[in-house]
Amino acid sequence: MNSSHARLMVQHSATATGAGVRVALIDSGINPRHPHVGAVTGGIAFFLAEDGTVQHADDYIDRRGHGTALAGIVRAKAPGVKLYAVKIFRDPRTPNDTLVTSIAVLEAGLQWAIAQRMHIINLSLGTENPDHRDRLSALVQQAQAQGSLLVASSPPGRTDMLPAALPGVISVAGDETCGWDDHRYIARDPVPFRAHPWPRPIPGVPQERNFHGHSCASAHLTAALARFAQTATPLPLHEALEHLRQTAKDNGLD
Repeated sequence: MNSSHARLMVQHSATATGAGVRVALIDSGINPRHPHVGAVTGGIAFFLAEDGTVQHADDYIDRRGHGTALAGIVRAKAPGVKLYAVKIFRDPRTPNDTLVTSIAVLEAGLQWAIAQRMHIINLSLGTENPDHRDRLSALVQQAQAQGSLLVASSPPGRTDMLPAALPGVISVAGDETCGWDDHRYIARDPVPFRAHPWPRPIPGVPQERNFHGHSCASAHLTAALARFAQTATPLPLHEALEHLRQTAKDNGLD
């Protein structure tokens, strides 16, 4: 990409809405009735049945609020995206879902998002279990082959958090120095991107009681990529990374 073309793309992405870009949030589901979210284009839920098999259902409604908070970030910054909920935090035995899942359920959620040809797949989660590296690496390769970008959260400096640590995944950590519309690039860090660690405020609720952290940062970066991807979908990984580096608020030299 030549520099003049890149500048035009950066300028356009600043006013884009992400119209038509398919974004899958692999998380606790989404509540489409929440005022921060609005329409959800579609979704699915995966869970482990009592016999240990992975099952799926149409009920992707969020009962924990985490996925909805992430959806609110994406919708606020890229209002034109097509949001899809991939619910993997689900306990069919109780009325209250957990924020814990299994590798088999995560694998099923990723496979679904890839098969549905999502432009961007957001994973505000991770595992430190090295036994899962090969299985997740295979899915990252599948995503790359069909043009899906994977954005995953991780604490900074980590080389063992999966899938964020895998080649081909755009990894991001939360950073309190990043404003709502900022992100940073730190070239020497294995988790090179930083973004705002907070969701949209909820009226009447102190922000410190809201969800926050690295998971929110991934949604902020996903929204930035969705605006950029509006100009070219599917968006190649190298162009996505170059755009994020160009639009970072510093040069990543610290």
